[in-house]
Amino acid sequence: MSNRLAAIADDLSGAAEIAAVLGSSSATVALTLPAALQHVAHSSSDVVLDCDTRALDPDSRRAAVAQAALRMRAAGAPVRLVKTDSLLRGGVGDVVDGLADAGARVVVASALPALGRTVVDGRLLVHGRPVADAGLHGLEARVVPGPLAAVGQRARSVPLTVVRAGSAALLDAVERAIGAGEVPVLDAVTDDDLDRIAAALEGADCTVVGSGGIAAAIGRLRGLQAPDSIVTDPRERSALTEGRQPVLLVVGTASTEATGQLEALAANGVPVVSVPRDVLLRAVDRREVDDIDHPAIQEARTALRSGSAAICVEDRHDPVPHLARRLADGLGIVAAAISGRSALVLTGGETARSVLSRLDIATIVPEDAVEPGCVVSRADDGRRVITRPGSFGTVTNLLDAATFLQSARDDPSATQAASKRPPAARTERQYCR
Repeated sequence: MSNRLAAIADDLSGAAEIAAVLGSSSATVALTLPAALQHVAHSSSDVVLDCDTRALDPDSRRAAVAQAALRMRAAGAPVRLVKTDSLLRGGVGDVVDGLADAGARVVVASALPALGRTVVDGRLLVHGRPVADAGLHGLEARVVPGPLAAVGQRARSVPLTVVRAGSAALLDAVERAIGAGEVPVLDAVTDDDLDRIAAALEGADCTVVGSGGIAAAIGRLRGLQAPDSIVTDPRERSALTEGRQPVLLVVGTASTEATGQLEALAANGVPVVSVPRDVLLRAVDRREVDDIDHPAIQEARTALRSGSAAICVEDRHDPVPHLARRLADGLGIVAAAISGRSALVLTGGETARSVLSRLDIATIVPEDAVEPGCVVSRADDGRRVITRPGSFGTVTNLLDAATFLQSARDDPSATQAASKRPPAARTERQYCR
């Protein structure tokens, strides 16, 4: 019997993150539901579908999750894990409702202790303070106080005393809540608590909804060692401007973390090109950039031919929330037009999806990690791709990611095999919509 685990995620960087920590075998990350179903039909290894639900409206999000869960189950791979945002952005309640519509027995375990995000009495705390006081939501005005509130009236809080009372007690509490038509919401303040939850639920007929924390606990249960951060030699960073394998970095986030990371790139000789919003929006409207003669695009093309380059949105310090999705799409169009065979560093789940879908890349397979959450994958066209969340990483994270890609040797057999793959159909909205 296959030990395959099927999972879905709310964005691409999250899908790569959990695929990298699941353990057992290499997990394939699918950008489309058809790609995920094809993997299920031809492989016994893990599969994680990026359902791309973060920016959807509530009804569409619920329907997308339900459709994915139903079709994966019909294909013989019931979804056992759903990755959502650890700050409960992106409609966690809608995700739970969609799974329920598909007949799943849902358990919520959303803590991420590695980043100080704990759940106590169903409330989300960040380093011991209520999440509303943490100042981490940026442009998203709505702050959900915890998974209990996110799930709503059907939720039943399972306190820490029960989580730590042993597998039998915890599983009994979960079964009693599900039997009563409720959704158990589990407290956790340490990775040990998440390990207890993973052990208690192993083999249970349920779908766990949570952050990368519970995914890592499942990976530990399956025997995977957590990846170490890659420490790059400062002398290696000079290679970024010396004409080795080109690396294109695409930064589609307005986070403050990214500002310092882009400055570190520039300080090490990597050109950082800001593309004006109107150019990106025009690219979305025209679906191409070839007819947009703008100095920023020419500058990025020239820089990439000489080594590595980064592109981001101009005026990113003054973001416009309602344009975020369209700007990510614009970055994807520009990146696909100028990237050639470059390796890629993609920041932000929406941006990553936009770039890869426009390069006709339908699957990636995680191979390594620069830092936990900053995942190195092999795309189905043979190139290496690093994906990472927007608000993430040390000040040298982008620099370290680019340095890793330039110093890593490509596997010629992988590139040769990828060159023979049939071109993917350009159905941009076939995934879970």
